[in-house]
Amino acid sequence: MEQKITKFEVAESQLITAIDLYFKGGDPVSVHTLVRASHEILDMLCKHKKLGRSVLHNGLVEVVRPELRKTVLGKINGARNFFKHADKDPEKIAVWNPDISEYFIWDATSLYRNLTGGKMPCEILVFSGIFRVKHSELWSEKSEIDNMIPLAKLELSNLNLSEIYKELKRKFKNGAPGNDQTISR
Repeated sequence: MEQKITKFEVAESQLITAIDLYFKGGDPVSVHTLVRASHEILDMLCKHKKLGRSVLHNGLVEVVRPELRKTVLGKINGARNFFKHADKDPEKIAVWNPDISEYFIWDATSLYRNLTGGKMPCEILVFSGIFRVKHSELWSEKSEIDNMIPLAKLELSNLNLSEIYKELKRKFKNGAPGNDQTISR
């Protein structure tokens, strides 16, 4: 039976699945492949709607010298391309760092937020909060939540992220009208 689906719905499904797999300790290749596919769609949708672009795109344009952008992009996209294609070097072995997927998930959640005006399914909301706590050093602007981050970091270090994710997801789904929440950056 055929289904109708929008590009946004595809990207949302891929992103939520990548987040679920990430927190459940699923296959890192699948997490990376899903989040990179979602990231690409969300970035292009934001570009089309003139809502800004990804951190990846903006960083390349604003920071990297023009003559080196292709080289840098090749390194950033190395694992993604390796996981998608076998037309060149079919016997090649890739070396990559699965930790990079977490940053692509974060960037994709920012693009998602831009497209929805801040409304997010609980999976994206929970990931965003946990990422903010784990990587509080990344933000130049501080908010009221930053006062709680040292204690939250201590708590996160003592707990299983998979269990935290499951519990927070349950609480958001049970405690709010509908599944969508709104948070500010």
